[in-house]
Amino acid sequence: MKKLYTTLFMAAAAIAASAQITLQKPETKLATDITSTAFTANWGAVKDADGYAVFVYDRKPVTADGEVTIADEDFSGITRGSLNEPLGGEEEFVDLSAYGYALSYGWGAYAFPNFIPSMVAGLIYSPYLDLRADDGKYKVIIDAYCSDGDEIRVESHGKNGREIKTQKAVVEGGATGIAEVTFDFDNGIKDLFFTVINNTAMDGKPDYFDRIQVKQNLKAGDVVNVMVGGNEAVGSVNEVTNDSVTSCRITSLAKYTNSKVVYYDLYASADDFSTPNGSMPYTFVVSPFTDLVKVDLTARTSEIYNPETDGIDKVKTDAAEKVKDDVWYNLAGQRVSRPTNGLYICNGRKVVVR
Repeated sequence: MKKLYTTLFMAAAAIAASAQITLQKPETKLATDITSTAFTANWGAVKDADGYAVFVYDRKPVTADGEVTIADEDFSGITRGSLNEPLGGEEEFVDLSAYGYALSYGWGAYAFPNFIPSMVAGLIYSPYLDLRADDGKYKVIIDAYCSDGDEIRVESHGKNGREIKTQKAVVEGGATGIAEVTFDFDNGIKDLFFTVINNTAMDGKPDYFDRIQVKQNLKAGDVVNVMVGGNEAVGSVNEVTNDSVTSCRITSLAKYTNSKVVYYDLYASADDFSTPNGSMPYTFVVSPFTDLVKVDLTARTSEIYNPETDGIDKVKTDAAEKVKDDVWYNLAGQRVSRPTNGLYICNGRKVVVR
């Protein structure tokens, strides 16, 4: 997920500056040190950047018109716990993919999540998803283990800013069991993510999620970009040498894809102290994405990749950007006037404040 590494500090001279920071698109550079499961992503340093976020994709071509599954996670990596004695509850945030609880890249859970086999309870975070196709329309389909009438809430961060939808779960028989709840959205962008929670969770009642799917109507020739790795919190300066950081190592790709050809891009980010945002002493800004770099793990080569000329790709690359409201939220979706240390959401991006 796009965790943007920021450091809170006051700089009177920076706050007094008159011009707002504009980050240039990082120079696209080829991968190096390529092995069968890893490579080093490279880029040119960007003036005024505080950090970089790198994203690695597997690109899957669509062969026929129709509904395509973009993401499908059933949390089958969770094999222990029970309703009477669930696992978890001690950690505020759990990286489900890193723990092996989710078998695809980028899933997380907040609010001291609990676990039973193949299910998770808490505030669930999706990976970043490229949902620009079909004019940004897509479905989020949730299998919830809950009580009849529970309210399921999805908060999507896309081109319309923060969009929230809720639905009542309908359990067959009107008691407790699996309910399938479907949400329709039309705010798809290149780097959309969403959260899911049972709004009416109560002690003694189940509020678990068994499966979360994302589906979209695509056409033959479209391409699905699936995130399979990355590093979303690369600092811009080496704290030991004080040199600019212009690379990061991407490893363990075989954990999330069996493809031997992957792609990466990245953007730069910064805290703009010349433009305070309400009670915050800065505004969070990002650069455009770099060009895509294609990495062949078998041939151990890389090249700059243009989807319009080097492959079939009908997805527009100039999709509308997120609405920037410069409002901060905690992971529970509550508005925050002055964030302290922790993970927050600002302008549709996850931001780590240290």
